[in-house]
Amino acid sequence: MAADVRARQIDAVKHMLNLNSPKSNSTWKILVFDEYGRDIIAPLLTVKELRECGVTLNLLVADKRDPIPDVPVVYFVMPTKQNIDLISQDCKNQMYEKFYINFITAVSRQLLEDLAQATIESDTVARVEKIFDQYLSFCMLEQNLFTVSAYDAEACSYYALNRPDAKDSDIENCINAITDSVFSLFVTLRELPVIRCPKGNAAEIVAERLEKKMRDARRDPKSELFKDQAITSFQRPLLILLDRNMDICSTLHHTWTYQALIHDLFNLYLNRCKVEVEEKVKNYDLGPDDSFWAKNKGKPFPEVADAVHVELEACRAAEQEIKRLKDVMGGGDENANDQIANTVSSLPELMERKKRVDMHINIATALSDCIRSRNLDKFFEVEEKIMTKTTLEESVLDTLKNPNVGTAEDKLRLFVIYYLSTSDLPDNELQQYIDTLQEAGCDTSCIEYLAKLKSVSSLSAPPQPKLTSSTGGYSSMSNMFKYVKNSSKFMMEGVKSLVVGHRKLPVTRTVDCLSELKQTPETDSFLALDPKIYRKSENLLPALKNTFNDVYVFVVGGGSYVEYQNLMTYAEQHPDKRIVYGSSEMMDSSNFLEQLTKLGGASS
Repeated sequence: MAADVRARQIDAVKHMLNLNSPKSNSTWKILVFDEYGRDIIAPLLTVKELRECGVTLNLLVADKRDPIPDVPVVYFVMPTKQNIDLISQDCKNQMYEKFYINFITAVSRQLLEDLAQATIESDTVARVEKIFDQYLSFCMLEQNLFTVSAYDAEACSYYALNRPDAKDSDIENCINAITDSVFSLFVTLRELPVIRCPKGNAAEIVAERLEKKMRDARRDPKSELFKDQAITSFQRPLLILLDRNMDICSTLHHTWTYQALIHDLFNLYLNRCKVEVEEKVKNYDLGPDDSFWAKNKGKPFPEVADAVHVELEACRAAEQEIKRLKDVMGGGDENANDQIANTVSSLPELMERKKRVDMHINIATALSDCIRSRNLDKFFEVEEKIMTKTTLEESVLDTLKNPNVGTAEDKLRLFVIYYLSTSDLPDNELQQYIDTLQEAGCDTSCIEYLAKLKSVSSLSAPPQPKLTSSTGGYSSMSNMFKYVKNSSKFMMEGVKSLVVGHRKLPVTRTVDCLSELKQTPETDSFLALDPKIYRKSENLLPALKNTFNDVYVFVVGGGSYVEYQNLMTYAEQHPDKRIVYGSSEMMDSSNFLEQLTKLGGASS
């Protein structure tokens, strides 16, 4: 099985903070990063963990900083002209004792010469201790999830790649950033993958550039990037590069799972979200250290609500046990005294657990309020039926006309899914839908863009596999927050207990076909590239005889937590497989709809 990418990246960052030395180094130092470096480190290490690595301060390179001349500094920045100038100025001002400069990706010869010239002119060459290319230009949000960069995501967004007035230089920078990011991931893994991609879109451009970059790195006698990789390894990873246009519906689909709901409603950013609790905005971290989050993030929301209740009851039981032991304290019962000692030692863990439960109760309460106020369970159910070609109880038009259901954005998302899932919608009916949406306050510019895209591509969503989905009855759930103090029941009032079926989304079906070497119309035309081969092969497919267990999926143009969780469910059903999902950015539906609307306005 493949190595844990996140663990490898953490090791690389810690090695960098250890001044790139294999020996343990207890030297206290300053960490200076740019926004890209900050966002790479943020999901990996806490402030406490940085302190354990000897970091006393972490500062942005562009901010005004006071000199600390007797302490070394570790820079972690992108190799840009601005950053080179800022580091050169720091050298000139002798801000720190020694300079350990780490570039997130490879620095160009020109910028390196500029830095050298600046240090020569300021007579500070001796202060520059080491310079490294770290090849860490990817943001590892979870063990199996990464993006290009959370900062400045617009530069690699769906809009940036598809806008009609985009400059060639902008497209080039976007493609290069994506290529560097995926390249860095495989450098960190020390793996050379087999690459598959569809023809005729941005994914193909990235695939070809990535193959060339990997092949050149392997052929370069001075490069050590893939030298310790088992090139002759029988089992190699598969990298599948896809384009966002292959499935627009899944990204706009109202979701029903915990993590995807949080991202859709509260914009999960670098594993953090903002939630309004009793008229105050609270910031919550949802990272891998949260065992409840790790276990429940991919589950349907009603199941999570039940799980929170179970956790709450467990905390209450522990608190009651502490009270009971206090009552018998001093009674001479040695067993009771031993239990008290054990309980006292577990108090910090219990307090942390209680804090975590309170956080998830607050999040679940806010989610349930949004679901009820916008009837999101209804939208989820209707869209599932549309995408699986199941008969609707109420027409889409009637749902759009209902003033008591959803927001303008909810209705537009529903219609776009219906439009893309319908092969032939007459112009007069389309206009009727557009008029209804506009009366509901929707900006329908995106429909014009999607119509053009639909006319020149196979954008219409293919029929999804049918699934058995129960809509269940209504169970009763009062305000979750009050149950923390007043109730032993934790139920859902006014929210349908929908059961999420396990149908494969297009991305998951593609992974299944390519990793198992299945022949299907959806994937038969995919290119196959191999950077291990010194000369580019035009006919690699006959050489692919072994199925792939380690699969890396990257969506050019943006990804979604719905797709990510669908892939993780598939991986759970196939224990021999390990799947890592990546994208140029993790888009929530509001952001994606906004990009489609801008494209509609730009193309009109």
